[in-house]
Amino acid sequence: MALARPYVYLLCLILLLSGSAAAVADSSNAGGGRIGAIVDCGSRAGREERVAVEMAIDDFRIRTGRGPALHVVDSAGDPVRAASAAISLINKQQVHALIGLRTWQEAAFVAEIGQRARVPILMFARTSPPSAAERWPFLVRVAPSQHEQMRAVAAVVSSWQWRRVTIIYEDVDYTATSIIPHLADALRNIGSEIDRRVACRVFVVHTSIHLAARLFATANEMNMMESSYVWIVTDGITSLLDSLNASTIAPMQGVLGVNNYFAPSSRVRDFNARFNARFRLRYPQEESKDPQFLPYLAYDTAWAVAMAMEKINPTNNNASKINRENSKDLIPIWVSSDGLKLSEYIRRSNFSGLNGQFYFVDGKFAPPRAFQLVNVVGKSYRVLGFWSQELGFSKSMDQGEDYGSSMKVLGQVFWPGGPWTVPRGWAPPTSENPLKIAVPEKAVFPDFASVNYDQNPNEQLFEGFSIEVFRETVRRLPYDLPYKFVSFNGTYDCLMEHDHMKAYDVLVGDTSISSARYHYVEFSQPYTESGLVMVVPLRLKGTSRDWIFLKPFTAPMWGIILAIGLYNGLVVWIIERKYNSEFSGSFWNQLSALIWISFTTLLSPGEKLQSNLSRVAMVVWLFVAVVLTTNYTASLSSLLTVQQLEDLVTVDSLKSSNAIVGCTRGSVVGKYLKEVLLFNPEHVKEMSTEEDFRKDLLSGEIKAAFLRISHAKLLLAKYCNEFTIVGPEYHVGGLGFVFPKGTPLLSDISQAILEIFETGTIQKLESEMLGSYNCSSATTDDSDDFKLMFLHHKKRHTTRSGNSSDDLLAVVVDPSRPSSEKIDTVDLRGFSPDIDESLCTHFEIDCENQGTSAVDATMVVEDCAGTHQVIEESHT
Repeated sequence: MALARPYVYLLCLILLLSGSAAAVADSSNAGGGRIGAIVDCGSRAGREERVAVEMAIDDFRIRTGRGPALHVVDSAGDPVRAASAAISLINKQQVHALIGLRTWQEAAFVAEIGQRARVPILMFARTSPPSAAERWPFLVRVAPSQHEQMRAVAAVVSSWQWRRVTIIYEDVDYTATSIIPHLADALRNIGSEIDRRVACRVFVVHTSIHLAARLFATANEMNMMESSYVWIVTDGITSLLDSLNASTIAPMQGVLGVNNYFAPSSRVRDFNARFNARFRLRYPQEESKDPQFLPYLAYDTAWAVAMAMEKINPTNNNASKINRENSKDLIPIWVSSDGLKLSEYIRRSNFSGLNGQFYFVDGKFAPPRAFQLVNVVGKSYRVLGFWSQELGFSKSMDQGEDYGSSMKVLGQVFWPGGPWTVPRGWAPPTSENPLKIAVPEKAVFPDFASVNYDQNPNEQLFEGFSIEVFRETVRRLPYDLPYKFVSFNGTYDCLMEHDHMKAYDVLVGDTSISSARYHYVEFSQPYTESGLVMVVPLRLKGTSRDWIFLKPFTAPMWGIILAIGLYNGLVVWIIERKYNSEFSGSFWNQLSALIWISFTTLLSPGEKLQSNLSRVAMVVWLFVAVVLTTNYTASLSSLLTVQQLEDLVTVDSLKSSNAIVGCTRGSVVGKYLKEVLLFNPEHVKEMSTEEDFRKDLLSGEIKAAFLRISHAKLLLAKYCNEFTIVGPEYHVGGLGFVFPKGTPLLSDISQAILEIFETGTIQKLESEMLGSYNCSSATTDDSDDFKLMFLHHKKRHTTRSGNSSDDLLAVVVDPSRPSSEKIDTVDLRGFSPDIDESLCTHFEIDCENQGTSAVDATMVVEDCAGTHQVIEESHT
């Protein structure tokens, strides 16, 4: 409390003078000091507390033969009356310790009085300011810390995968600053968060029992205790459920309660029997119920104070005096000279009490190691099980019990409204009111999302890779999720930035994830690869493959090989002419023999050589031939198999040449090109359709297209002979589903996407989409490359329109196929730059075997309009 000291004492003085101080009940002093108890006898909890403290002092006297005197005062739950009672107990009864004070409002008034009197104040309040221990060293809190309990609440929330929670708390006892932040941290650690919107239906109630009773009565009137709602209450309510009558507990059906749990000792059963008898005797009008946590705690606290007093044996003669040194104080306070020592002995307490082990850790009361979970059913509640941070959930605390990380191991829970199914914790869609899933009518890449019409024009068909991923994701959810697809005609940015997704629940399409869009909407886990690549037209070096078998060596190299072959043949001819008559005769006969031997010796070395000298010369030639043959084979293979671009396209070369580049209209790629890669905005062209990309790339309108990896894969799957990916991969977000801000579906959808990623479902769907296009690259087919090795000029040909032209025709002899068979259908583009690309789409070659060395071929060219042009015969 922030009240100044003089005002507190002034209020107490007025109360004392007016005779409104509570009556004091005395016990005879048998030696060993005096204890004061300030309780709220107007509540059942306060009455139970009083009976428990009286029993503790009586039991202590029976065991030790002596004990402290007990003085009990009724505060009626009023902080001012509690302060008045404290002054009366300290000054008149000269008590050495005070216990009770279940709220911080009461303790705040009494703490300063106890500090001046040097009297330990043992309070049962569950919360206090963080600086209370430093400001009031004589204030000892014997209630367990609430921080561990917040972890138990978070564990319950995590068990049922509720991602958003609404907190209802009473802003007293520093709850907002000392308890709620710990609950927020605990929820954040499990992936949940505090929500303040109406749509959230998971409530954690942290209030007093009186406010909770009114809250649930109102909630029941507002139909908020029905299905789909979740209510979790903390120990401030759970520990006092036994004190509620049937009419008060009736509206709380299905509530989950978390309560501090200390393993009870073997004396509990005997204590309960004696407590019930004594309680009925003192309060016959009260319903008989077994005591719970608070009476046990009060009993153990009184026992701990009595044990500490026995060790120091405080007396009136040497331990007390009236403090009148400070004339500014309106009320003189009796000061105990044994208070500091008594406080130290209390904090050293360590014994087995009714609530288990009673001890302090670093001067603070030991936190509970486990929590009890209860479920309100009927006129009372049933115990579901227990939770501890070390072991998790279990049905009992017995050794050997099975533990689990989820509350589901505790069995069936009775939820509000009586359903046996787990509430989702938010307003769920129904078959009458399903989720509205927005799908673009005109996506740039229809293979990802498209809206088509069947025979019935009123029925829409929603197809595409993104649609199938969403369907698989919904199937993975742990609950049924009714939804329907709805088409929209507009851009993604318009729907997200201007409308904030207010008209739809989810947007499904090839939507790019970006930080700028997070200001308006939220995204799921990406379901495609994240990255941006550059796609360029595929044009090979030396597109015409005329005489490709000569290209492994340069012309000078071929000249050197020819010269060495002739020189070697000349040497062999000179040596062998003495021994071989075939090398004799006329000049022309000997010249032809020289040329012949220059090449035949390579194929049949040593077959007709008679001289050893010629054989030595041939060994040198054979070594050179092996080296040449190996290099020739390697070079030819490289030419036939390795794809080589005409020019290396890079971002720097595009910018330096002021080339136009393309990107998808309405995507964040354009912003990335302008702001990150620093392209001139005038040189960035946005494309509205997939065909625009193909047309502008092939025509040279744009030199490169920057696409997300998933879009680039699709483009290459369709046109593998036309485009290729070059350059590095740029790191940008992938594609994801879009949600309005604050949707409770987001975390469940993202988790389901990860599951279908890990099971390979997304990869399978992507393979099905790409595999539907049977495009095979001509640059990777070795057999096709071999067919095109041997080329010749065809004769002039005539088309139907009467035009004629000169061009190259590849006439292929494939010995692996029978005669009179169509050999192939291939794309002209990329093989001959002279063929008009706008005219031809493909050609066919029909061959007729005219003998062992001649083939007649007819080529049929089909243009884009379906017109056929017949090219006349050619020979090889």
